[in-house]
Amino acid sequence: MEELEADRAVAVKRAYVKGLSYQELADQFGVPLNTMRTWLRRSLLN
Repeated sequence: MEELEADRAVAVKRAYVKGLSYQELADQFGVPLNTMRTWLRRSLLN
């Protein structure tokens, strides 16, 4: 997690610890839904 950009680390925590949906996260971060999906997928691959 330390290697991720700060916003991506927060998104991962909110998705997988707090259980927020991709759409909720996309709304919170002001990015399109597919962008949020990409952030989370790439974050888990790193």
